[in-house]
Amino acid sequence: MIDSTLKNANILIVDDQQANIDVLTSLLEFEEFTNLTATTDSRLVVSLFSECIPDLIILDLMMPHLNGFQVLEQLKGLIPAGTYLPILVLTADVNPNAKQIALAGGASDFLSKPFDLIEVDLRIKNLLKTRFLHQQLENQNQILEEKVKMRTKELEMTNRELIEAKEKAEQSDILKSEFLNQMSHEIRTPLNAIVGNADYLNNSFGEKMDADTRDCFEGIDLASKRIIRTVDLILNTAELQTSGYEPHLEKVDLNFEILYKLYLEHQLSAKQKGLKLMYTCKEIDANVTVDRYSITQIFANLIDNAINYTKNGEIAIQIRKNKTGNVMVEVKDTGIGITKEFLPRIFKPFTQEEQGFTRSYEGNGLGLTLVKRYCEINNAVIEVESEKNVGSTFRVTFSRE
Repeated sequence: MIDSTLKNANILIVDDQQANIDVLTSLLEFEEFTNLTATTDSRLVVSLFSECIPDLIILDLMMPHLNGFQVLEQLKGLIPAGTYLPILVLTADVNPNAKQIALAGGASDFLSKPFDLIEVDLRIKNLLKTRFLHQQLENQNQILEEKVKMRTKELEMTNRELIEAKEKAEQSDILKSEFLNQMSHEIRTPLNAIVGNADYLNNSFGEKMDADTRDCFEGIDLASKRIIRTVDLILNTAELQTSGYEPHLEKVDLNFEILYKLYLEHQLSAKQKGLKLMYTCKEIDANVTVDRYSITQIFANLIDNAINYTKNGEIAIQIRKNKTGNVMVEVKDTGIGITKEFLPRIFKPFTQEEQGFTRSYEGNGLGLTLVKRYCEINNAVIEVESEKNVGSTFRVTFSRE
């Protein structure tokens, strides 16, 4: 008995001798093949092929009208390219070249008459099994191709969505940048006017003012500068998160062009708190290739923090070179220090050791986040050493050019 998956195979028998057809039909019916088509007229093969769509063709060679070789030639035009359709030649042609010509012409197997029915049966089953294995492979390939097409469409759709999202994000960044620039102008302009007018009034009429009035002007000055500093931090941080910051690299002398100027600018605020601000440069050559604006922001923030978080004592700014010859800047204070538990989080945005409106010190938790990001932009490394109630040291090291 044959496998149930094969018994429904369509078999076309072509032989000019009805006796041969009867023998083959009896054999196949015994093996429970049910879809059998037979003809003694080889001229009908083309029409029968379209009607029964065979899975196997059993073909004689020596026939009138059209011999088997001519039928094989016709079948070439009927069988789709890449399709495996087995053709078993059963013939009484004993010509030694007949087998070679038949196999070259498209036959899959060849048997000479008189044939052994057991051998015919086995060859038919083997050819049909091969046929169905090919069909399963083709089906799997079709399924795979469909899956590939579907996946390709999904990827194309995802790619289009990503492109659209990227374009929207870029447009959003442009709008944000424009908004930030507008806000920067709208906020800084009136603040600068407030600071400028307050300085003018204080310088012009300071000697005529009583102590309370002078205190009011100093309060206006300090509050205005605090707002400007906060606005700068927020806008700079927002710029880094949206359109990004494009550094302009140039050779800068850290000593005379940046740090010494910052030292002079912060002397007054340190003096007002009764702090000693010191500056030393142990190396004459402090030239580094950096972005001037962001480097200035780094050390302005570090010095501001040192003064802000120090109640008494001193702040020391120092430029030197480390053991490998790299330029290194230290900002050291005798302030409140940082606990070991909080130290790993100091560069995270909006993070302060004391939280809430009742905290002892001013600040928005953005300064050190900005410092860290600007160090990365300038290929510099920032390190922190701190002890609670003893002080902190921030160390920025620049790589060699």
